[in-house]
Amino acid sequence: MFATLKNKLTSAKNNIKRRAAVKKRNGKNMNKRSISYELVRIYVRFAFWLTHSRITVSGKKNIPTNVPVIFAPNHQNALMDPLALVCTNKLQTVWLARADIFRSKIARSILSFLKIWPIYRIRDGKENLANNEEIFDKVTQLLEAKQSVALFPEAAHSGRRQMQPHKKAIPRIALETESKNKFDLGLQIVPVGITYSHYWNFNRSLLVQYGEPITLNNFWFDYEMNPQKAMLDLRDLIYEKLCPLVIEISSQKYYSEYEAMRQLAGKAAAKRKFFTKKKALQQFLSEKELIAKLETLENESPRTFSELITQLDGYEYSLKENKLTDAHIENAHEAGKFKTILKIVLAVVTLPVFVLGLAFNAIPFYVPRALVKRKVKDKIFTSSFNYVLGLIIFPVFYLLVYLLVLQPRFSFRIGVPLVFLLPFLGKAAYMLLQFYKNTFQESKYLFWTKDYKAKTEKLIEERWILIETILEKANF
Repeated sequence: MFATLKNKLTSAKNNIKRRAAVKKRNGKNMNKRSISYELVRIYVRFAFWLTHSRITVSGKKNIPTNVPVIFAPNHQNALMDPLALVCTNKLQTVWLARADIFRSKIARSILSFLKIWPIYRIRDGKENLANNEEIFDKVTQLLEAKQSVALFPEAAHSGRRQMQPHKKAIPRIALETESKNKFDLGLQIVPVGITYSHYWNFNRSLLVQYGEPITLNNFWFDYEMNPQKAMLDLRDLIYEKLCPLVIEISSQKYYSEYEAMRQLAGKAAAKRKFFTKKKALQQFLSEKELIAKLETLENESPRTFSELITQLDGYEYSLKENKLTDAHIENAHEAGKFKTILKIVLAVVTLPVFVLGLAFNAIPFYVPRALVKRKVKDKIFTSSFNYVLGLIIFPVFYLLVYLLVLQPRFSFRIGVPLVFLLPFLGKAAYMLLQFYKNTFQESKYLFWTKDYKAKTEKLIEERWILIETILEKANF
């Protein structure tokens, strides 16, 4: 009994020393908000807004206040996933990221400023795993100061609407921190679902859902009795709470077919069943249920599902044969002569805006993208590289435009506001370009040759039948 008491006292004394040492290493102001970080975030958030057509945030009320928080988001799109959180809540969250991105001194300095710390995996070398102890000590200090931390439960991105198996990093950090504080911190884990309409296209839509926080009170006894089992149980609970916040396509064999059916029938599904008044959330919930019903169909009626896949393949083959895309057919289906003529008039009227936006944004927009496309092997990093390069190249290009074009012609009071107008002109030009393409396809369908119109009408009918079949077979 005395030996046990002595061990506990020694352990408590060591914990106090450890925390004091970590606090000394990291400085007394580690829990204070950084003004420079906040200024950078304003710029990053503005750029993030420009790169998306719509950003919808749900569940912000679930973010706790005045307690330590660990965010646990799904991971599909490299750097864009952390930015989805950084740009949609006010907390200055410290991120834990894989250690291999910290190799250069410059990278370490930048990442440290951005509140990103390394975490080592077995692939980084067994000898480096011991470094995680110091990182976990620093994280404990942050959480004890009621700050927020974020890391991905999957520990790697997938580039698919499929969550990978969760690791034990979050449960370990959370339970060890609470255990060192007698489970009196009130630490909460917030699952976060991140859903993109597309992973690397510019001007995509984004839905960020903050789920109900997980408290750790129920794990106190279990952790004291069996720490490993408690960690595994918490890991599974995080996975369970995160699943409703993401679109999960379980099938490996038919993943691309599920994705194609989601894109094809998603809008029609959203019109058939009401979930919520929020448009983006309504679309998400409709697509999620559609995927679930299709998976049930695959499991219970494999023959019917196989016939559906054959029908989908036939439609996609017809598109390829006619050198068209599903977007072309969708636009043609919605075309009307009067509406299309109005669109043509609007296209002519807006042409000056498009030309100006293109002239002052085409080089910094397209040149880096061409380089990234050629150099980056893993496609899922495309949007991250494009975004980071854009943060650097656009301001430099705009400065050159001011010095070489605007300053000689306009006063400072006029020239500077014009420079700040350029990114908005660029976004408008991109959106107008999509508008022009759609209007051209509609015009082509309505006013082109009879043969082209007949082919398009056949594809419109084939598409409509396919969507109806998908929804009918899925019992949606």
